[in-house]
Amino acid sequence: MRNFLYLDEYKMYSLSSQLFEGVTDYILHESKTQKSDNETQKGPVASGRVMAEIIETTSASIEKKFLHDYAYSIFEDKLSNSEKLTNVNASHTFEELNPEISGNKIVRVTARAQFLDSSDVIKTLDTLVDMQDSISIISNNDIRVEIIERLNDLGENKAAKLSSGPLRLELARLSKSQRPADEVANERTHYKHLSTLLAHGFKSRLDISMQLSDCIVSADLKRKCLKDDEDFTFKTYSRASNFELVILGIITQYKPAGFDGSHPVHEIDSENMRDVLRTSANAIHGLERQFTAGEGNEIILDPIAVYLEL
Repeated sequence: MRNFLYLDEYKMYSLSSQLFEGVTDYILHESKTQKSDNETQKGPVASGRVMAEIIETTSASIEKKFLHDYAYSIFEDKLSNSEKLTNVNASHTFEELNPEISGNKIVRVTARAQFLDSSDVIKTLDTLVDMQDSISIISNNDIRVEIIERLNDLGENKAAKLSSGPLRLELARLSKSQRPADEVANERTHYKHLSTLLAHGFKSRLDISMQLSDCIVSADLKRKCLKDDEDFTFKTYSRASNFELVILGIITQYKPAGFDGSHPVHEIDSENMRDVLRTSANAIHGLERQFTAGEGNEIILDPIAVYLEL
């Protein structure tokens, strides 16, 4: 069984339609076969039809989700039986995943995973200084409580009010951030501009990566293909998973250490706008590499599914 975290249904059905020469007819045929097998199995009367009857009574949306998960199982089995799938685990090397060696660009990687949500990081940067100030204020709460108790013990007469002045000034001071104003202002400026750079460079990306023997396998996940909200997924499985997850995807980039993905830039001999556009695109590509280039071997996948195998 599979507990899905992510499933790109459109991509799965696109490939399935080519594998099965018409995915809809194939799935319907498999469903009919399964129903026939259930009805003829040995055992208590109608025992094989229990799950089918439950599904039939659920809403159309739930039934549709069941169909997607079932269709994926058929899809992955077909890939394996057709020898179009390379199975990979954490002990595999960079060279072993080379499509030119394995002969397959579709891989099924099983390893512990780490999630990186750039949107969450950017939101945290935007509020980081305020959170640090809040921590500074909260840490002095016990002292403020003592001052308030001393103020209450002084009473309300004129002499008490005069002697309470220093205590009230100290209470006001401890109710604000204790960090130097210049330090806070500098950090606020730094995080603001860092947030701007990350927002441009990562464009709300949600990445998953897996560390193998001598390389990293990574993929950019579509948020709309997550089975649950990001917050629920990260809290349930952790941003660094304790258990091995499975990602099935298509190898789109195979980058050895030191590869920068750049292409030779030819000099512009004219003012042709296409040349200007090409040069600008190369400049943007160079800027983006500052955010996406890794130090070691890396394999980039176009992800189809991520799940926990049960």
